[in-house]
Amino acid sequence: MKFRLLECLRCPNCLGRLELSQARIERRPQRATCLLPPCQGICPFPEQTSSERNCDECSRFEVVDGKLSCVNCGGVYHIENGVPGLQQRGPEADAVEVDRTASSFGFLWRQTRISDVPPTQRHHFSKLQEKLSLLPLRGLVLDAGCGEGIDLADLGRRTDVEIVGVDVSDGGCLASASRTLDFSNVHVVKADLSCLPFDKSTFDSTYSYGVLHHVPVPSQAASEITRVVRLDAEVAVYVYEDFGERSAGLRLSLSCVNWLRRFTTRLSPKVLFRLCQIMSPVVYLICTVPFLILKHIRPLQKAAYAIPFRHGLGPFSLIGDLYDRFSAPVEYRYNRESSAELLAEAGLEVRKVVYERGWMVLGQKSTTNGGSGSL
Repeated sequence: MKFRLLECLRCPNCLGRLELSQARIERRPQRATCLLPPCQGICPFPEQTSSERNCDECSRFEVVDGKLSCVNCGGVYHIENGVPGLQQRGPEADAVEVDRTASSFGFLWRQTRISDVPPTQRHHFSKLQEKLSLLPLRGLVLDAGCGEGIDLADLGRRTDVEIVGVDVSDGGCLASASRTLDFSNVHVVKADLSCLPFDKSTFDSTYSYGVLHHVPVPSQAASEITRVVRLDAEVAVYVYEDFGERSAGLRLSLSCVNWLRRFTTRLSPKVLFRLCQIMSPVVYLICTVPFLILKHIRPLQKAAYAIPFRHGLGPFSLIGDLYDRFSAPVEYRYNRESSAELLAEAGLEVRKVVYERGWMVLGQKSTTNGGSGSL
């Protein structure tokens, strides 16, 4: 954890300020770039006078392990491997689903190798930015559900933004922290989107790709995201579609998948992952290969672009997508109207809704807080 991140963190229980203690500090070979507020006394060189301190140099130092204590409620949270764990237990039923989700996706992210992702591949945020015509990023940005940290690393190469990635799983936080080790303007926090450990109006913008539909109460997570962004900030999300605008055949296929999920979500992550490894080449041959052929035949192009799993890059490139589809304990699906309502009910003005193998929705936090807007 970088020192300056502490000024942004709050207790997930009462939103009180946190104090750092028992810290183990290491100097990392990172680019010295930091846009967060000054440390305000939290410094690895307290013995130096203010004129002697080099705040840019400070951003190279990281708290590897330590303890965070709330000055209000006394809650204690731990920093492990550079990642602060700031989770609050909600209602028991939701907590069980959160734990299952964290375990399921955490296993997947632990299989991640940094070299698996080509640097030229278009990542999630770039897709949202293109389809929703997002404003250029600036200031402090929240990646709400950063997963394995691909977008964090991609945005970390920029020098004009500071980005905080939040994920609920140990595996996701570990993969994200490892992938962004060389970027001092990237931070990883373990937390639940339904109870974000940040003060109100902390972020200049936020995005969440493929995460809200896996949260036990998506509306609560959307409200939390709205709370922590500033006025006029853009909020971009992607959620699964309900296939309401698809053909009868594809709606039937979704029903079959949902039926199978009754069983696959009960399998151990290891067993399910092995099954997905076996099925990936099969799905690639059934879906991706026909798409690659049919997309060049003009009369059949529309049908080609309706084929699921058409985005495969090779026989074993669909393992993660299959695991995602069949492992998640919680899965909600949306149509155009309900995807917009998710953000509108959270108090955002809905600016745009775009279909892209699901629904991409752009909201903006306005002073009216009325949640209405044009689609």
